[in-house]
Amino acid sequence: MKFSPLTDNEVSQNGGFTHRLDFSYRDIPAGIANNTSTTWGAGYLPAVAASDILVKTELHLTTPFADASDSAFNSDTLSLGDATTATRFINASEANVNGTEVIDVIPGANQNVIYTAAGQLVLTLNSMAAKSLSDLDTGKGYILLSINRAAGQARVKATPFSNGLT
Repeated sequence: MKFSPLTDNEVSQNGGFTHRLDFSYRDIPAGIANNTSTTWGAGYLPAVAASDILVKTELHLTTPFADASDSAFNSDTLSLGDATTATRFINASEANVNGTEVIDVIPGANQNVIYTAAGQLVLTLNSMAAKSLSDLDTGKGYILLSINRAAGQARVKATPFSNGLT
């Protein structure tokens, strides 16, 4: 799993998204029990500070998830949220190659979330009944996020020939 800020050129080319999270089935830990979801938070996704604004998100599945040895494993869902509400931005979007997978999720609701206290962004992968997420051997995608930091660009980037204060 890789979370990274986008360059200024990428931000302008990607509709104002500022960060990207790439993930795949390889990020799923081994030995997950049946009926158990897995969550990635601290260490994978950023914490948000008070006054940060998560303006918008978008999920894209490059390759839907699947277990090549078990065609009956036909449902797993992805959610993106925070420690308060795990589904705040993306709510249980079908990510399994079952004919109903959702390749692009562009949520309309729950955007422009202004954090009044620090929090942790969280990505959750949910499994279907009687199946283990550890058995998935295909699947990858990415999530684009537009995060306006409490410390704006002018405060974190020094201007040329200045003391950094603008």
